[in-house]
Amino acid sequence: MESVVPRAATSRLPWLMRIDVRAAWIWALSAGLVLYLGTNGGGYDLVVRNDVGVVIWWVVLVGAACAVLPAARISRVGWAAVALLGGFLVWSAIASTWSLSSERSLEEVSRVACYLGVLVLALTTYGDRRRAVGHALGAVASAVVLIMVLALLSRLRPGTFGGAETTAAFLPGAHGRLSWPLNYWNALGAMVALGIPLLAGIAGSAKRLAAQAAAAAAIPLTALCGYLTFSRGGAIAAAVGVVAFLALAHERMGKLATLLLSGAGSAVLIAGAVHRHAIEQGSTGSVARHQGATLLVAVVLVCAGVAVAQVGIGLATRHGTLPRLLRLSPRHARALLAAAVLAAIVAALALGAPHRLSHAWQQFKRPTAANLHREAIGRYGALSGNGRYTYWRTAVHAMPGHWVGGNGPGTFQLLWLPRAPFWSYVQNAHSLYIETLAEEGIVGLVLLAGFLILLIGAPIRRAVRSRYEDRTQAAAVAAAIAAFLVSAAFDWVWQVPVLPVAVLLLAAGVLAPGASRAPTTRGAARAGPRRMWALRAGMIVSAAACLVAIGVPLAATNALRRSQTEVSARDTTAALADARSAMRLEPGAAAPALQAALVLELRRDIPAAVADARAATADEPQNWQTWLVRSRLEAEAGHPALAVDAYRRARALNPQSPIFHS
Repeated sequence: MESVVPRAATSRLPWLMRIDVRAAWIWALSAGLVLYLGTNGGGYDLVVRNDVGVVIWWVVLVGAACAVLPAARISRVGWAAVALLGGFLVWSAIASTWSLSSERSLEEVSRVACYLGVLVLALTTYGDRRRAVGHALGAVASAVVLIMVLALLSRLRPGTFGGAETTAAFLPGAHGRLSWPLNYWNALGAMVALGIPLLAGIAGSAKRLAAQAAAAAAIPLTALCGYLTFSRGGAIAAAVGVVAFLALAHERMGKLATLLLSGAGSAVLIAGAVHRHAIEQGSTGSVARHQGATLLVAVVLVCAGVAVAQVGIGLATRHGTLPRLLRLSPRHARALLAAAVLAAIVAALALGAPHRLSHAWQQFKRPTAANLHREAIGRYGALSGNGRYTYWRTAVHAMPGHWVGGNGPGTFQLLWLPRAPFWSYVQNAHSLYIETLAEEGIVGLVLLAGFLILLIGAPIRRAVRSRYEDRTQAAAVAAAIAAFLVSAAFDWVWQVPVLPVAVLLLAAGVLAPGASRAPTTRGAARAGPRRMWALRAGMIVSAAACLVAIGVPLAATNALRRSQTEVSARDTTAALADARSAMRLEPGAAAPALQAALVLELRRDIPAAVADARAATADEPQNWQTWLVRSRLEAEAGHPALAVDAYRRARALNPQSPIFHS
């Protein structure tokens, strides 16, 4: 039978047939999301984050309605992950009903809804586990390296990127700490900690030597970025990630050689940065440009040298054999590890480790230290928690009477300011776990902790049960997740979406099922379509609910920002209309009512402005800013007693603020 394909197309058909559509989708989803969020301030801005959430849930809704999704079977552990994160989302929505601020709580609900959308879309499209892990690992690692290249160029080539000074403009004291493009140095340090195990995993598992060499070469560049952030938490998380990778990986000698090689390259580059003070301090003058150019040459040379050496390691691993002395059976390896741990414990006790740890803990509890104000290598020796211990203690002290349900998602700042022993304008408790306890109680913490334990437990289980490349890749994913969990214990990386999104994309590969099997019974074949329709109906309902949860704060925020822009343009009529629109979208939100009051004040309609200011204080009575604005408006309206009462309330809610001590 003669072919119906035109002759001109037959020469192209074999190339088209070689395209792995699912692999291309995994790379597009994983690398695309991480790159987009990473180059847009980490996705911290509500509009950026919620725009992504809307797109993701629309894809899920339309895909389910058109019977395209799910395009892959979901494993039992995948269902468990969805159930735990979905349960956390539902509990967050419930907790917003008794929250100190419904507006802030709805923003947190929208954040978790976005994360759930990423997990659901990945699980329903990734396919079988073995291929999904490898592609997700490569895609996320590639995106991280590109972000690191941009970050390093912003420091070595000052003026190349217009937005590179965004953080320094708001926080002049952090001028020397590398922050862009995530706009927060500790978040960039956490991304470094997450990326290094991924690169080590690719260097130890890729089939092509070129891929191994490229991954190893990227580690010194990434480590240099980590140093320039001066993030102590990032350094600790990176160390945890490397140790976890080596503990779980297969054939550790080759991986150890790669890490020692890339570590040596990293040390050379960091030493080069230490001796270039203009680079360390983030200067932008001619000296910084000259030092940046010379260090850039060193980066290229060192990375190239590491790549060449990694080719040698790769060849030796493939074709060489270990000396007999280095070949250990699992039994001997366990015995050697136990002996090493015992020797370490004895040495630590002999060197006075308990006293040193007690001293370190006392130093950590101090809110500040001299070394914290230095943007140099000495900062890594500072033991002060920079106020974290006080944040955590304040969060716990706010718990009596709220142990079960918490004070409401996103409300830590309202808990901190009235109880603060010193002035520090913070919005988060700098610990995901303590903040979740304070805001959503024991129930919320149990749900979130269960989800995170499942995320790291799945790759650990796979690493233990796998061999060769599969084990190395699972070890890399587990190590990256471990680094993220450590970062989350000391900082607000959960609020920088690019990091949890990267973790979810990696974890989804491990949570994917193995190779699917056809039904073996006629009953299973008949039950399949019914289950599929029920699943699609559930996906449609969930997508619609999450779109509402994400879309309402997004629309209200857009209307509020339009109002603020219109005030700058002196168009108070349009500004008031948009403020009213935001109030209708979120009836219990304080910010739109406060904006309306300020616009009405500009229009000299003081009675109406006072009414909206009173509505703002009623919506969010623990917010000192609404009371301070109301105090001024009450005075302008000729209500001195009410103005004084509002002022006193504002001062009581933020007693350490410089505003009340000037």
